[in-house]
Amino acid sequence: MVLPIMNHKKKLQDLRTNIDDIDNQILELIEKRVSFAHEVGHVKEDQGYDGPFYVPSREASIIRRLHSRSQNVLPQAALHGIFREIIGACLALEKNLSIAYLGPEGTFTHAAAVRQFGSSVRYHPTRTIDDVFDEVEAGRVSYGVVPIENTLGGAVTHTLDCFVERDAMICAEIQLQIKHHLLTQSANLSGIKKVISHPQPLAQCRKWLQDNLAHAELISADSTAQAAEIAATDPSCAAIASLAVAEKLQLPILAANIEDSEDNITRFLVIGQHDAQPSGEDVTALMLSAPDQAGTLHALLSPFAKRDIELSSIESRPSQKKLWEYVFFMNLRGHHQDDHIKAALSEVQSTSGSYLKILGSYPVSRLL
Repeated sequence: MVLPIMNHKKKLQDLRTNIDDIDNQILELIEKRVSFAHEVGHVKEDQGYDGPFYVPSREASIIRRLHSRSQNVLPQAALHGIFREIIGACLALEKNLSIAYLGPEGTFTHAAAVRQFGSSVRYHPTRTIDDVFDEVEAGRVSYGVVPIENTLGGAVTHTLDCFVERDAMICAEIQLQIKHHLLTQSANLSGIKKVISHPQPLAQCRKWLQDNLAHAELISADSTAQAAEIAATDPSCAAIASLAVAEKLQLPILAANIEDSEDNITRFLVIGQHDAQPSGEDVTALMLSAPDQAGTLHALLSPFAKRDIELSSIESRPSQKKLWEYVFFMNLRGHHQDDHIKAALSEVQSTSGSYLKILGSYPVSRLL
């Protein structure tokens, strides 16, 4: 009876030894990759390279290639996370990057930024979306991350409005699955008199709040993290925030996953002073306006329709310059350097009284 046990022990030890050997090989290869990335940085400096060190199209191509080669032993999210950290660490060696985001630490925008850039870059939390644009435009940070739309709450209009007056360009997008939790010191729902959060989570949990906390006052905050800090000091108050915020503040979760739909996804934009080169699977964001007269919208859209260019979204916002004048934000499939898209944009620009601004072209992101 002893022999089989010994055989199992030896087999287990052999497996662990094999794993240790593979870990050593992985470490050696990562360090080799890091050395090449470091050399790339030196070559760029020697050549007087003045272009962006962060190249979203190149990174998108790497991730897509790895996904296509994967035998699905690991979930795609795990594979992406592993290589996101490796790529981010290598990028940090090439260039000392800093990223502004709608803070404080623990917000969903922070989570999106870390997913895109990894943990090796420096992060700079800001109080408002305007502050993110300010930091990018002033060159105090390399890039910024801002929310743009949610599947339940719709467009983040404040971000759209910032693009009207700002010169920042879009160079990447991030999609993040959003899970909301009710954080509070209260032992039960009846003890909660106020629910505080950012306006977007309040909108995304509207039905749950009506069904379970109809008696509570709903209060807007600048961020979910700020809301949680208030709830941590007031037992009559609850905050809607993420698991990361709950763990950071050690604030109990009274109800988990309270979003009104499982398909609660927020899209974030990476903004900087450049957009991305073509990756083969891209989106172009535009801002358009034209005089307030009959047929305006048709004149703006027809150049795309007759070339079979797919418009994935369109939003209108008041121009804030003239009564009943609107600015249209559009996303279309393809890169603004593609010939058929260049032709469509040229036709739009030739329309009498029209205004066109390319906000940027960037790789299509994956939901992980």
